[in-house]
Amino acid sequence: MKNTPKSIIKEYKVSEDVYIAVLDNTTPSTETILKGIDKRYIQFYFCTKGSLTFNFNNGIYKINLVENRSFLFYYPSLDLPLSLNIHADSKVFIVVLSLEKLFHLFTEYGIQDDFISNINLNKFYQEKIFTPQIALLLSQIEENKLAPQFEKLYLIAKMYELFTLYFSNPTLEETEQNPFISNTIQAKKLKQIKNMLMENLTNPPTIKEICNDYSISEYLLKDGFKKIYNNTVYGFILEKKLEIAKNKLEEGSLKVKDIAFEIGYENPSHFISAFKKKYGITPKQFTKTLE
Repeated sequence: MKNTPKSIIKEYKVSEDVYIAVLDNTTPSTETILKGIDKRYIQFYFCTKGSLTFNFNNGIYKINLVENRSFLFYYPSLDLPLSLNIHADSKVFIVVLSLEKLFHLFTEYGIQDDFISNINLNKFYQEKIFTPQIALLLSQIEENKLAPQFEKLYLIAKMYELFTLYFSNPTLEETEQNPFISNTIQAKKLKQIKNMLMENLTNPPTIKEICNDYSISEYLLKDGFKKIYNNTVYGFILEKKLEIAKNKLEEGSLKVKDIAFEIGYENPSHFISAFKKKYGITPKQFTKTLE
């Protein structure tokens, strides 16, 4: 991977079977990263800022990852190239290592984990919140200024620390980070509400209507949404609408005012103002960056 006008990429080859990359998109447009990854390798993704989208099977299947969430991906039956959309002002840490290396670490120290238990499956996915300790560790990796002869040893130590934090009591970590996850019924209800909002972005119900329809208190709705999705209900709606608008601008098939109407704005100037507030430039300026 190489730096582009849209992104800053730092790469670290820890060993023959461990690789780290930091991709930082500091611009108001989406950056697409393509890279071949051997099927023998396990992939870890940590979104430390903004959001990103994984594209599988030529974009037919997509997975979105938001800030403070991680994604573990292993597909041993097929070589799947990395196709990743890093959205505006977003950053992701990628850690890739061979299954053999991870298995050796687990067996050497007698560690049992669901991932190892299910290693014979055709594929394995795991998305979860990552802890502040992991966020700090990733920041330390990026900011290290050690001499080359010491950096490799430092990175090896950090990889041991990362895997220890990642695999140790993941369910407990998520519960501590997010008490709503421990309440299965509550979590399912909030997920249903999120899915409903995604289907009604242009004409969303009011908070009161949501509470009545899903038998949830206003406090639990607002507090749970903030803790699980790191946003208010209406902030979530606005964010998704603007993401859709940005994607449509990238496609270039509609005018700005048509996009504004399509995502539910009666006044295009309100859309332009919201877009600029989120991305730092107007929709028209954004389209010029694509030329």
